[in-house]
Amino acid sequence: MRLKLLAAVMGGAFLLLAGQRPDALPYFNTQARYSDAVIAHWSNALYLHQNGFAPWRETIMAGQPFAANPLNKTAYPLQWFALLLPPFLHLNLMIALHLLIAGAGMWRWARLLGLRAEAAALSALAYALAPRLVAHLGAGHLDIVYALAWWPWLMLAARLVVDSGKVSSIFGLALAAALVLLADVRVSLYALATVFLYMLFLAGGRRRVWRRALGAGALALPLTASVIAPLLAWSPYLSRAGLSAGEAGTLAIQPGHFLGLAIFSSPPGIETLVYAGLPVLALALVGWWLMGRRARALTAAGLVGAALYAMGANGPLWPMAVNLVPGLLWFRVPSRVWLVVTLALPLLAGIGLERLLALAEGRVIPAIRRWRLAAVGLTAVAVTLGLFALVVLKLPEAGVGALVFGGASGAALLLALNGRLPARRLPAVWLVLVFFDLLWFGTHWVTWRGPDIWLEPHRPLAERLVALNADRIYSPTYSLEQQVAEVYGLRLFGGVDPFQLVGIVEAVERGSGVMSAGYSVIQPPIYGIQGDDLSSANRDAIIETGVLAAWRVSHVVAAYPISHPRLEWVDTVNGVYIYANRDYMPDPAERSVPDWPAGWPNLPDADTVNGLNRLTGTAALVSAVGLAAAAGLFLYFALRTEG
Repeated sequence: MRLKLLAAVMGGAFLLLAGQRPDALPYFNTQARYSDAVIAHWSNALYLHQNGFAPWRETIMAGQPFAANPLNKTAYPLQWFALLLPPFLHLNLMIALHLLIAGAGMWRWARLLGLRAEAAALSALAYALAPRLVAHLGAGHLDIVYALAWWPWLMLAARLVVDSGKVSSIFGLALAAALVLLADVRVSLYALATVFLYMLFLAGGRRRVWRRALGAGALALPLTASVIAPLLAWSPYLSRAGLSAGEAGTLAIQPGHFLGLAIFSSPPGIETLVYAGLPVLALALVGWWLMGRRARALTAAGLVGAALYAMGANGPLWPMAVNLVPGLLWFRVPSRVWLVVTLALPLLAGIGLERLLALAEGRVIPAIRRWRLAAVGLTAVAVTLGLFALVVLKLPEAGVGALVFGGASGAALLLALNGRLPARRLPAVWLVLVFFDLLWFGTHWVTWRGPDIWLEPHRPLAERLVALNADRIYSPTYSLEQQVAEVYGLRLFGGVDPFQLVGIVEAVERGSGVMSAGYSVIQPPIYGIQGDDLSSANRDAIIETGVLAAWRVSHVVAAYPISHPRLEWVDTVNGVYIYANRDYMPDPAERSVPDWPAGWPNLPDADTVNGLNRLTGTAALVSAVGLAAAAGLFLYFALRTEG
């Protein structure tokens, strides 16, 4: 119990030292201008808080499905707290809660595998504060954090299905799989593939086990209907269906990125981040090498396979996979398979600590001399790479981290291998090393920023547009940010969201004059910029005011003056120019859903949209009832004595 409390306290201390506060949201660092936590998750939580499970949303992308969009998390049970809680409080509680869920799941899984409490506590801490998880937190990818939190519970449930065969374990596996998928569809691909391979390793061809697994899979289908059914129904209209291999393979890991195992990069390279912490890596190597031969070989094959797939077109595995299974193109960014490694290394580190504790208690590690030489070699490599990062790469934070924590990990490993670190002190030494290494990384990657940065400065512009009775608004420079538009109920022609309808993408392209070079989560795509400064974005694009008028775009706002015969300057607010669209004709008629030009190509008509919305509502009801029933049956069978 004391170790659980210690790990929880360390996690809380990490968040506080990283700057978490209840009136702010996570960003990469103090220089980052944008965060998905603000643009997407805060806006989504605010809309859910104010409108409930609304099927439709008009404030972004010229109108789009709300409940059917898996990025809005309306199907994820813990997101339902947003109905009651203010968005700030809701999201910060969700962050803390999911880090706790992640650590608790890893703890339970490690304990089930036979690790003592000290080793399980280290695995839990290393996973809950894993650099890749923390980096996604800093980018505002909260849905990925939510899914990662449930992944160890999925592995735990699979082990229980194999070992116990109890009815409760089948419901547990179904619930864990459903929660991962409801939290993030993209992560669920890798989580479900991993759990399948894990069960194959544990159970082999035991038919009884696979019957239980199939039963759990069948149970999981209605639990996830609220995501799967609407996504399949809307898929013919989504731009993601047309992804090419080049578009889907973006942000793949390159060979040089693997240096990041020892020296972490600077933001914003989240998707190519491979750093797991030097103390974690050192212990994981010990744990991996001292596994049984079969387990060691299969673990190595899995980790190498994940690394090769993460390289996308830079390696052989991903191109082969997408040729065989074209549906994998939907799951763009192949480097996210590295999340498998993010899960595995903390568990291996706990196994490594378990082996070092056994050595300290008098048990023998085979080839101890070679291990001592290996420890010296790994320490030398870490120190060399630290100096390389400092002198050549000019990465002081990474260099200092490699020197301090690489050197300290090597020293701790050598002391343990030489019997100079007694068993009673060994866990504390490694817990401290892991915590401060991950804290060093986290405080350089994550900070919290409040609305004084990302909301208040934009209020004068939003209030001026409200006063002008703006209908829809287009901005080539993203001057009216999505979260601001949500607060004021302003309707954007475009926006930031991976869930895009082909017809809307084509309309934005025609109206904005910004020709797309491929799939982009931002509509219109941003061209001609330096870093995060969008003040010159899309400056050369020729706006088609007639198309904008057909889509009820009454105003255009930009960070630069626009010379166009059909755009009339109205005002300038904090350096942002406001123009009225002379081709726009006000329509007093009540707005329909969807509020689109009749007959626009590649978009469903109003009757089809209404039918899709009804399907979404029905699927949501099926999932909600299914989740409640499955949770109740899981508790019932878990609490009663099973024969």
